[in-house]
Amino acid sequence: MTTHPSPGRQSAERAAPLVLPTDRPRRPGAGHLSERVTVRLSGSTGHHGVPDEAALFAVALVLLHRLSQQESFTVGIAGADPRRLQATTVSSFTLSGGSSLTDVVQAARTALADARSGEGGDTGHTDDTSVPVLFHPGRPAPAFPLPSSGELLLAVEASPTGTEVEAHYDPRLHEAETVRRLLGHYGVLLEAGLTEPERPISELSILTAEEERRILVDWNRTAAEPPYRGCLHEEFQARVETAPESTALITEDGELSFGQVDAKANRLARHLRGLGIGPGSLVGLCLEQSADLLVAVLAVLKAGGAYVPLDPGYPEQRLATMLRGVTCGALVSRSDLADNLRTATADSGPPLVLLDRDAPVVDALPDGAVNSGAGADSLCYVIYTSGSTGVPKPIALRHRGVVNNLADLNSHLGIGPGDKVLGLSSPSFDMSVYEMLGITLAGGTLVLPSRARAKDPAHWAHLVSLHGVTVWNSAPVLLEMLVDHVERNGAKPPSTLRAAMLGGDWIPVDLPDRTRKLAPGLRFLALGGATEASIHSILFEVTEVDPDWPSIPYGRPMANQRAYVLDRHRRPVPPGVAGDLYLAGVGLAVGYVDQPERTAERFTEWSHGPVAKERVYRTGDLARYRPDGVIELLGRSDFQVKIRGLRIELGEVEAALKGHPAVADAVAGPYTDRTGDLRLVGYVTVLDRHGVDPDELHRHLASVLPGYMVPTSVMVLDAMPLSANGKLDRRALQDRHPEAQPPGRETLDDTWATDLPEQRIVDVWRQVLGVERVGPRTDFFTIGGDSLKAMRCIAGIDPRLTLGDILRNPTVEGLSARLREIADDGPDGTP
Repeated sequence: MTTHPSPGRQSAERAAPLVLPTDRPRRPGAGHLSERVTVRLSGSTGHHGVPDEAALFAVALVLLHRLSQQESFTVGIAGADPRRLQATTVSSFTLSGGSSLTDVVQAARTALADARSGEGGDTGHTDDTSVPVLFHPGRPAPAFPLPSSGELLLAVEASPTGTEVEAHYDPRLHEAETVRRLLGHYGVLLEAGLTEPERPISELSILTAEEERRILVDWNRTAAEPPYRGCLHEEFQARVETAPESTALITEDGELSFGQVDAKANRLARHLRGLGIGPGSLVGLCLEQSADLLVAVLAVLKAGGAYVPLDPGYPEQRLATMLRGVTCGALVSRSDLADNLRTATADSGPPLVLLDRDAPVVDALPDGAVNSGAGADSLCYVIYTSGSTGVPKPIALRHRGVVNNLADLNSHLGIGPGDKVLGLSSPSFDMSVYEMLGITLAGGTLVLPSRARAKDPAHWAHLVSLHGVTVWNSAPVLLEMLVDHVERNGAKPPSTLRAAMLGGDWIPVDLPDRTRKLAPGLRFLALGGATEASIHSILFEVTEVDPDWPSIPYGRPMANQRAYVLDRHRRPVPPGVAGDLYLAGVGLAVGYVDQPERTAERFTEWSHGPVAKERVYRTGDLARYRPDGVIELLGRSDFQVKIRGLRIELGEVEAALKGHPAVADAVAGPYTDRTGDLRLVGYVTVLDRHGVDPDELHRHLASVLPGYMVPTSVMVLDAMPLSANGKLDRRALQDRHPEAQPPGRETLDDTWATDLPEQRIVDVWRQVLGVERVGPRTDFFTIGGDSLKAMRCIAGIDPRLTLGDILRNPTVEGLSARLREIADDGPDGTP
């Protein structure tokens, strides 16, 4: 650890300026220190004696380090040189959490001495680009004006009666109340540092005990008695006993009542019991969203086991990898979906139940209730998420946490009999749990789209209108696709919708109002959390959109759940300061199945102040509190970048891009150019591809952002790359920076496509992917394809295709062969 002022001008110029949290986005040009707040701190000298200027400056440096979370930064020292009171000396400091206040005092004393002598720093007038934060030792002399440019200036003077701290700030960036809080943090830190000057600065308090209690306890007062208390299948059974004839499920093949679904599930549960399934067993379900899936999920739970969703569209090796990660006592599928399970079921694999093949055996079993033997703390499902190492992670969830989450959502929105939800989520995405079990636990109905048109927003709109769907539950992009379809095609508005629950990704700020224009009175919930915490943990109901929001607020912890924003040393951060988001409460998973090291890394025990031995999960998300306790999500911890020594929050760049009237969506990210330098690039989708030029977008950014935050280039895309669950795939963007060339791209003329299927595929790929040349062996996913664009391509090529068809046949040759295989099938006339 080093704590020192830079010895000369060159070092000061290389150091990064401080980037403090602000209430409003930064804009180009110099800051203006036009407002002032003064606070007198009592009790900050007392038995410690009157601290000297070096100690006062050192405390300011530690506070700036803690608030900015920067280890190296520059600070301007104003008014120190008695010969040139209007001059500012720029000094650079490097602090680490292990250094003590005594260490920092020594560096501060040296910097002040150099500033007074005119040596050791960059001396002269400054602007907000070179040094946005300044320190003035003592009270400013009235005859000599302070620097007018900058974002924040702190002037501190101590006396036997107390310490006076004066802050001059730019009101375009900071609210007065925010600055007062900052000065309060200074007072707490001053007292703590003077009391224990040898303690590591990372352990010194900057929050009062009252502030800590408000942040850690009051903002987490979520204890509630849920209306459901049993296991998932027990709550479903309660609905069966109340209204067995009520409709539980609507599909293209007809309707099933609660009683019918229950009877089918009971018979299958008995069959699974005969295969040895019981409490603690896992059962893989290789089924798409269907009546079979709902029955199979309930059957596994009734048998006492936990289900493992296996997407039948996944490649065979992916499914084999997933099944190697857990020990399943049985697999359930259908003959038409089981081909990709061959590797997993070879040799001594688990027994495979094929619902169509084994129907005579299963249907002959009794349909009475089954005693599961499971309890609230038993596992209910194990769901996979992608891992940073490339190996998927199997997450084990309990009945208690999932039931609590579903009950909270239903209670919040008043969901009950008569409500209907459209089932759009993949079974491998935990939002599907609400569609299968959340709505039915409330006595409502699940509506499933036609298998052939499951990805078609025109079909969704038709089903919403036909069946009077009242609840929408999906990733944001799917609701946006529905709204786009209705707006562009004049389709019947989804006016029966009364509630929308969106989670899993960023929600466009304009989406709530756009949706409510089509469905007046709709309640709009933004949901956040992690699969490791039973679907959702954070909720924000969007009532009125603030036009100044850069994004929809994340929200507050849901019932019986808690959230903490902590710094890198796991101490609570003040409002406005970025930190790591941790989740706690009844929803936390047991952990990752058979992965104790990974579980111990992400699930830990934590204590601080009034919180003792809390089991927490580190999400990897960056967040901050608003002054009212609402959490704002800033992005992933790996989406925060530092370019040329300057830390950049990508969300702020993205918000600026979205501020252009022609931009529909925007993402910013880093890339390494051919020289090895890290650059920033913006990616946008636009409302009219021919109506905006990347250079125009670049000029727009230069007009609203500081120079260091303006991307080197802006790329216009047809659509953002998305994962199978509808989330933005930021990693896929790395292949789309200006210098990237997709591997295997063929140089071709336009005459090779000789038959209608090939030409149709080429035309649609060109349109959807925005590429000029497509060859017979061009891979869909190497030229910008993803699952969402695959869905759009299906609509343009042949709606009888499935996502799995493109995953298994990603070239024009392969997909055209698949088209020929289904050419003899009649067209699907489903609306």
